[in-house]
Amino acid sequence: MPPELAIKARIAQIKASGPVADPNTWIGYSTITKKGKKYTYYRLMKAVPNKKKPELDNSPKSKVKGKMAQYLGSEDSQAYKKMKEAIARRNEIQRLERKLQEMEKAVSEGQPLIKQQKQPSLTILVKELMKQVESLQVEFRAKIESLEKEFRQQLSTVH
Repeated sequence: MPPELAIKARIAQIKASGPVADPNTWIGYSTITKKGKKYTYYRLMKAVPNKKKPELDNSPKSKVKGKMAQYLGSEDSQAYKKMKEAIARRNEIQRLERKLQEMEKAVSEGQPLIKQQKQPSLTILVKELMKQVESLQVEFRAKIESLEKEFRQQLSTVH
């Protein structure tokens, strides 16, 4: 199966496995202390544009303002667990979609789909070749010595 189809099939499988969180949402929390015990409560937050300073929205330093979209309860609540899974599914789908876009871009630019492995440096290749040459020299010396010995034996039997 081509990699593009495999990625699309995986995305469809993830979508079918359960609800997917909306983009630009995250889980926020607040901690409350009651009678010396700390309680943490979670809520689903949604990004909203900064209406007071709209010029900050395009700035990379601007912080996203969040608005509560849904109360999720404590860490043990079903709503919290389901939303955590939904966000994980959304993140995985976004990762796969980015990978798919990179592949489509590579195809449109005529680049190979499979990234070529980085070649070793020239000095490493030269060292490997030197080792191969040295081992061949050792083999040749041994072969020449055995041939010389065999030749001497044949000469001694002829005389």
